[in-house]
Amino acid sequence: MAAQSAPKVVLKSTTKMSLNERFTNMLKNKQPMPVNIRASMQQQQQLASARNRRLAQQMENRPSVQAALKLKQVKSGTSGDMYSGKMEHIGL
Repeated sequence: MAAQSAPKVVLKSTTKMSLNERFTNMLKNKQPMPVNIRASMQQQQQLASARNRRLAQQMENRPSVQAALKLKQVKSGTSGDMYSGKMEHIGL
């Protein structure tokens, strides 16, 4: 049996522009970066801070979070000074 070779597939170019020309044109038409990047970053940080404050306020208003905060206050209030109750008890 003789080895059969696959016929060559020839694709005709579907565009008249080379890749180099295409990428060169893309670079030429590229939008310029903002001149004042620091101001843009500062504006994004302020927006993120506002969103974080709003989220923190929403979390604080949740009943489960309020209950956890009250529980923490109760625990820290009684265990904060282990001698305070004893001193009041003996009249000091």
